[in-house]
Amino acid sequence: MDKWNEDENLWSALDDLMKNTREDLDIFLAIMHRYNEQIGLLGNAVLFGGIGKLVMTYNKMRIHHSSEESLALAFQEMYNDRRVQNLMGHAVNTAIDGKVSQMVGEE
Repeated sequence: MDKWNEDENLWSALDDLMKNTREDLDIFLAIMHRYNEQIGLLGNAVLFGGIGKLVMTYNKMRIHHSSEESLALAFQEMYNDRRVQNLMGHAVNTAIDGKVSQMVGEE
């Protein structure tokens, strides 16, 4: 079986998706930005730090890099986004708090 990252059809489909999604996503996110305080940490992280950052960075990197390199760079930018970092930190804190509560309850 071939490796996923060696499938030329996958990279072609990814290029098409990212290129064709950009304009509509920009319009959608511009409208959603008006409501960013209402959608909370999860909504901001997923929409702006996640999907938005991924598509924007991929398309910017694709000018000078391969699809695979562009995707890796886009994932890195998405991971480094402060909204995504805040969401991940919140998830870790929630998990730790839950475990501490569970341990305290066991005593």
